[in-house]
Amino acid sequence: MSLLAGDDLSNLHYDEELLDLDHQIELLLARKAELLMKMKNQEKPGGLRFTMLWSALDDTMHYHSFDELGLKDCSDRDLVISRFERKLEPKPFCVGFFCVGDTLFMAGGMINIRDEEEDREKSEPTNCLWSAVPPADGSLCESWTLCPATMKVKRFPSILVPLHDGRIFICGGTAEREGWAELYDPEKGELDAKNLTVSMGKYPRPLTALELYDPENGEDLPVPTPMSMCPRAISCFQWTDEVVMVYYHHLLYGRGIGCALDCKPSLLSYNIAQDKWAIFAENIPRPLYGRDMGYRNLVYVGGDILFIIDYSCVWFVYDLSSKKEVGEVFVKARPRGKNVRVVEAFYTGNKDIKSSSWVFYVFMRMAGHCDLEYAKVEVVQGMGGDYLSTVLMKGVLKIGPFYDIYIFAEKDKKRKERIEMIDK
Repeated sequence: MSLLAGDDLSNLHYDEELLDLDHQIELLLARKAELLMKMKNQEKPGGLRFTMLWSALDDTMHYHSFDELGLKDCSDRDLVISRFERKLEPKPFCVGFFCVGDTLFMAGGMINIRDEEEDREKSEPTNCLWSAVPPADGSLCESWTLCPATMKVKRFPSILVPLHDGRIFICGGTAEREGWAELYDPEKGELDAKNLTVSMGKYPRPLTALELYDPENGEDLPVPTPMSMCPRAISCFQWTDEVVMVYYHHLLYGRGIGCALDCKPSLLSYNIAQDKWAIFAENIPRPLYGRDMGYRNLVYVGGDILFIIDYSCVWFVYDLSSKKEVGEVFVKARPRGKNVRVVEAFYTGNKDIKSSSWVFYVFMRMAGHCDLEYAKVEVVQGMGGDYLSTVLMKGVLKIGPFYDIYIFAEKDKKRKERIEMIDK
């Protein structure tokens, strides 16, 4: 701005102040945008909310919900127990559980029925689905409702994974190829069965009589059962918006004289949009202890990185792009360093962002299936490619003796609402 003789200079001071204020507002808006981006991309304490369901030894089920702030370092916490009544006749057991939003889902399992001809009770799998609204702390819940649709096949046990589009992916617990996996739409109450092609179960190869005989012990080896002819789904996660990954064991027979059974850990991919199955990889790290055929924690953290967290002390890192194991993580999550099974493991960060550091919550069984240990662990990939861990905190959840437990985690909705309010 140029000044001429005789110009009125009385407003010049105010113009400069306005320009300065405009500049400060621009800086504040830029700072606000930066803080909002950090809040959306980084999980702060309280970012996860946990839901726990467990069956006590007296066959009652209990429920509790809490957020990250409820977990403290080096503390024993007695949970406020809500007894969760499942007044269903007959009552299912060994079911598949999952929590989607504010609704619990229970699928399949075994039921005891009376065989009048043999005058005894026997167990049979079921194809039923139930839903319920979780109870408030300290109250009973008797609101299990039979869903309008039933699964195409009976499952024992089943795996339930919520998808990004709101549907639930159900698999596991069956050797039937028709309806090997199913998609359930809670809004419509409809199930869509997905058949497994024969090519997905190409193992085991045909056996000879010699391979079914153990000359050292002089006895016949077990004959493959129908269940062994189909991939046994163990765990599942969603990789992209279109692709779901199913971890399974191929059961292999006849691999050398006297060897009746071996397992080949593998990943099967299912493209939801194309309705297409494919064997993704067959070099997944084996469980640490022999032929461990139980559940495995596959924790996808974004990009191409998958953490396999089965036990407290040793974790595996698998690269989905190169299809190979890229590292191991050694963790001191327990006081005496004893390796115990991890019941559930959760990643606290944003899966949409590629990272070289990750924070997890792991929950571990204590001796005698009584109470749970927990730990918050940070893993960082060093310059040399090694994975280094730091235990940020650990403690004990006092829930008493149990024989079955399910733990789920979701983003804290209240925190999301706070971000949206600031954004407005």
